[in-house]
Amino acid sequence: MAAIVVSALVALGADSPALGVPSRALVITPGDLAAPDAADLAGASHALVIGERRHEPLVRRHAAALADRGLPVAWRALPHGPGAILLIANQAAAVGLDAGRTVAFVDELARTTWSGAWTPTVAKLEHPAPSVGQHLRSWAPMGAGFVVTLSGTSPAVRAVGHDVAPDEPTEARGPLYGGAPEWIPEAARAHLLAASGCTEIVELDALVLDPAERFGTGRAVELVALPAARLQLPVPRGACPTCDTAVVTDFCPFCHVRRTDPVDSRGAIA
Repeated sequence: MAAIVVSALVALGADSPALGVPSRALVITPGDLAAPDAADLAGASHALVIGERRHEPLVRRHAAALADRGLPVAWRALPHGPGAILLIANQAAAVGLDAGRTVAFVDELARTTWSGAWTPTVAKLEHPAPSVGQHLRSWAPMGAGFVVTLSGTSPAVRAVGHDVAPDEPTEARGPLYGGAPEWIPEAARAHLLAASGCTEIVELDALVLDPAERFGTGRAVELVALPAARLQLPVPRGACPTCDTAVVTDFCPFCHVRRTDPVDSRGAIA
């Protein structure tokens, strides 16, 4: 089976705890194009680079740099925050699938994961962009802050208590994990649970990253909800004729060449 290393482009804060990532998951600062070290790639036949959608140019550059080192490389720029990127990379590295199916696993996990944040202010939030009214509301000495949704096709900023409804697509999810949930006001907790489709908020130290870098304030709390059900992945439809990994679509996600379909033994003798 093709061994894959999964690189997550995540800026860790100075106070971030030890992450305990699987041996095949690497955490790389987005601007560090020299990473990872050769020792981190030992034994790997393929590499997958994932990062936030706002970092797509850097994700592409990291993928190109790894390809120059001789590995078949796939990349994904996902509509998620840094905490979700980290958790998705950990899950992908630990699942133990062939390289090609690992990419399919990441695609499905990213699709069914909810990620966002609670923030008391949107004064310095850039992605998604707040409205002028929301900027003005940030200066008012009232309210319970804002819920930021990063996942899905329509990232959004909503004042707590406004437009409280599940974000689409609605999925069965487990707990809503957050780095410091005790900072979140009660009204915001209810809004977050409704948006994510979860029933409880659970503290997870791995999500204590650098909220100021992503959300513009150190008082923001990033939150992530993973799907509760086992992921249903497509069956491999063939193999890549270049790198020999399983291919679940028409083209290899690493080499971008058309797959080779299995030989049907019933038609092999003519």
